[in-house]
Formats: sequence, C-alpha cells, structure tokens
Amino acid sequence: MGALVWHHWGRLLAITSAVYMIWASFWAFLYRKFFWDMVGGTLSPAGLIPGKNTQPLVKIVVDIPLLQIFTLILSLFALALEMPMPQLADTALHRSIVFRIVLYIIAGFVGIMVYQTVDCAVYFVITAIVYGIAMKKGENIRSGGQLKLGEA
Repeated sequence: MGALVWHHWGRLLAITSAVYMIWASFWAFLYRKFFWDMVGGTLSPAGLIPGKNTQPLVKIVVDIPLLQIFTLILSLFALALEMPMPQLADTALHRSIVFRIVLYIIAGFVGIMVYQTVDCAVYFVITAIVYGIAMKKGENIRSGGQLKLGEA
C-alpha cells in the first residue's frame, strides 16, 4: 500500500463540503433558522421562541439572510479553489495551504450559525485539520496539483 497523501484527501473533503454547503445554503434561504436558537429560548405551542440575547443572530439569519449569503460565497470560492478555474490554477493563492486552512476555518465558523449548514461546517473544520497535517508533513501543492513531498 502507498502512503496517504493528506492534501489530496483534504481536497476531496473540501469539494464534498463545498458542494454540500452550496446545497444547504439554498435551503437556508427558504427555511431561515439559526442553529443556536435554543440558548435562552422558551418553548411555546407555536414552537421555540428565541430569547432576547439572540436577537442579533435573528436579525442576520432570519430577517436579513446575511450569513446564508456568506456561506454561499465562501463555499463557491472553496469549490473554485479546489477545482481551479484556468485563471486561478497556477497562482500562489491556489498553491497556498495556509490560505486554505484559514478559508475553511472561516467557512466552518460562519456555517455553524445557520441551521442547515452545520454539518458541512464541521466538515470544513475537519478539512482544515487535514490540510494542517499535510502542511506539517511537508506536502506542497505544485502547479497542476501534483504532489511534492518535503524532505521528511
């Protein structure tokens, strides 16, 4: 058996997470609910009513779908980064593992606030961890996506 190439596995995880988050973002536009509404909420016959301490989240998720727009943009950018467009294929941005780690952590923390995108947000954080292990092992992404192992 061969050795596990961590950044290739991270690429597959990122593509899966991005497609999943794109799909979940569209559903989040239709059914607006944020994940942390149970904090300070009260249960009524109509369902869970969010508490007063969560009104800012209600504003940016339910009233104005700002977080849904951010999750959609971040996941489209992640998909464009992992399946590079010709304009992005040989740039330093495409080869940067650190940029991917930061992007996926941001996508994970933005996605964890919207109810429909919680699962894919967790997958993005796992993807960031996998890319961190790839960077620790000395893997580099060369132009064209081929692997170049470090001296380890």
